[in-house]
Amino acid sequence: MEDPASHSIRSLRQAASALRARRRARGLTQKQLAETTGTAQSTISDIETGVVSVSLDVYLRLLEALGAELTVTDRLTEQGPN
Repeated sequence: MEDPASHSIRSLRQAASALRARRRARGLTQKQLAETTGTAQSTISDIETGVVSVSLDVYLRLLEALGAELTVTDRLTEQGPN
């Protein structure tokens, strides 16, 4: 299983998975996260299953509540033999 502290996110599906892993690692239910962020529990579920996409603002608010942040880095590329 991937470390919930660090995720490479290149798709909405990966973003959903990262959010779910982080929430579970923090020992929170969807309901608890929803109450903390003022978001409906059903919306948290939809985000985590990839049913809906949300604005960056909402995603950042969820990450903040989970003690996480978004970091942008250069993509790692595989280097073949020279």
